[in-house]
Amino acid sequence: MTIDKASFFAALATLVAGGAGGYYAGEHGLLRTVVPSGVTELQAPLTSPTTGATAATAPPTPACDDTVGSPAACPAPGYPSEEGGCGALSTKRCEDFKRAMKPRVAERAVDCLNALTPAQRCDPNRVNLCAHEALMNACPEPGGAVVTAARATDDLTAHCDSIAHACGTVGLGPSPGECRATLAGLSAFGRDQMASCMRTHCADKGLVGCEAVIDAK
Repeated sequence: MTIDKASFFAALATLVAGGAGGYYAGEHGLLRTVVPSGVTELQAPLTSPTTGATAATAPPTPACDDTVGSPAACPAPGYPSEEGGCGALSTKRCEDFKRAMKPRVAERAVDCLNALTPAQRCDPNRVNLCAHEALMNACPEPGGAVVTAARATDDLTAHCDSIAHACGTVGLGPSPGECRATLAGLSAFGRDQMASCMRTHCADKGLVGCEAVIDAK
């Protein structure tokens, strides 16, 4: 039996066309939604194909911002070394954190330092761990773009390139990813200090030992 194509689609359109929210047969035989008059497609509610429930719009993810923060007061100096203490070790490192890190990152590092026991504050490795953990939880920064043959870079990439060059002679330089992850949480001053420390201590201190260290000797 031969069916006239035009007649078939006309009949199909009559059957499936309902109210203003029905369907119509398109040119290629596909059923298309008819949006009610006065309502744009963006205004039409999205519904679940299984439950018919209106789909909820997910709230936007808050932007990660380490430039806003208020570090607490640093711990007071402990007993001097002559009396079995470590003096101003933790206090000095705390002040370094505030100067070398972005505010939110410094806030986390100082909170960690204040939570240590007096004995832990005398352990340089434990004190430095507060800096490392805070930096590893810093907001990442996007990479620099290659726009010309000369390669245009952002500030973070420029510092990491400088560190890689300084460590190239000893073959102990960090990977670009490790470098960016560490420097992302540092202030501009802190990045300069980090690069300076790595130029002298790439072999003995390395990236972790130079984190938020000011005037490294």
